[in-house]
Amino acid sequence: MLLALRLGLEDGAIEKDEIPATHAMVQAALEATAALLSEPHLSLRLPADLPLRRYGLAELAARSTPTLREGLTRMARYASLIHPTIECALEEIGDEAIWLQRTPSRARGIGRHAEEYALAHVLTYMRRDAAEPFAVSRVWFAHARPPDIAPLHRFFATRSVSFGNEDAGFALPRGVLDLDLRSADARLLATADDLAEAALRALPRTTELASAVASRVEALLPGDATIGSVARAMHMSDRTLQRRLDSEGASFSEIVDDVRGRLACRWLADEHRTLSEIAYALGFSDLATFSRAFKRWTGKPPGAWRQR
Repeated sequence: MLLALRLGLEDGAIEKDEIPATHAMVQAALEATAALLSEPHLSLRLPADLPLRRYGLAELAARSTPTLREGLTRMARYASLIHPTIECALEEIGDEAIWLQRTPSRARGIGRHAEEYALAHVLTYMRRDAAEPFAVSRVWFAHARPPDIAPLHRFFATRSVSFGNEDAGFALPRGVLDLDLRSADARLLATADDLAEAALRALPRTTELASAVASRVEALLPGDATIGSVARAMHMSDRTLQRRLDSEGASFSEIVDDVRGRLACRWLADEHRTLSEIAYALGFSDLATFSRAFKRWTGKPPGAWRQR
C-alpha cells in the first residue's frame, strides 16, 4: 500500500494483474521497492519470489518447447509481447551460447533495476525448467557499475561481470541449449505459438515511430521539444506526425512524459546535479513545475526521492 501511494496509483490498482504504466513508472516502482526493503539488487530475486499470477503467451510458448534452445528462441521472438522496447536474440558463436538483450530505441537502456530483472527473469526460467543444472560463464550490463556487485556474482554464479556495454546479456556453454525442458508440452506449444503469432501481428506498430519521436525529444531538450519541432526534425508536418501517432495508438504528450520521467530518475542519482539544473535540462520553466510532475511520476518530490 505504501508503494502504491508513493507511485500515485489508484485504489485497488495493486491487486490487479495488469495496470497501465509508463516505463518511468516501472523503473520508479522497482527503485522504490528496492529502497523500501534496503535491498539494492531486489530485481534479481523477484522472478523467483514473486512469480507471475498468470503466464503470458511468450512464457507459455517458451516453457512448452522440448529443448532450451527452442525455448530461448521463442522468448527472443516474442520479447516484444513482454516489453515493447526490448529486443532479444539467441546467438551461437563457437562454443558459446549468448543471450542478448538490447534497447535500440533507448540509448541509455531501460534502467538498472529493469535490466537486471529482465535478465534474471530469463535465467530463472532456464534454471527452473532445464533437466539439468548449468553454469553461466559471463554476464554483462548496459548500466553503470553499482557500488556492490557481490549479489550479482552470487545470482549469476560467475565472477565475470562487466558494465557500461552497448547491450546486456549472458553467455553459457553451447551444449546447454540441448538440455530437455521438464515443462515441455507439444499440444500447449501449438496453441501458444498460434496465439503468440496472432498477438505479434496485432501489436500496434508504434515502436519505431514512437522510439524515433522519443529520441528526437531527448535531443531537443531543454529547448523546443514540441510536436512541431520534432515533426520538422523528422521531415514531416506536425499534423502528419500527429495523425500517424494517433493511428498507432501513441500520444506525443505521453512520449514526452516518459522521456522526462526516465531522465529525471537517472539524473537525480547524480548528486552533483542540482534540482534546478535537472528541471531546466528537462525543459521545465521552474523547479515547482518539475517537482509537481516528478511527484506525479513517482509519488514523491524529487528532493525526497534523492534523499531516500
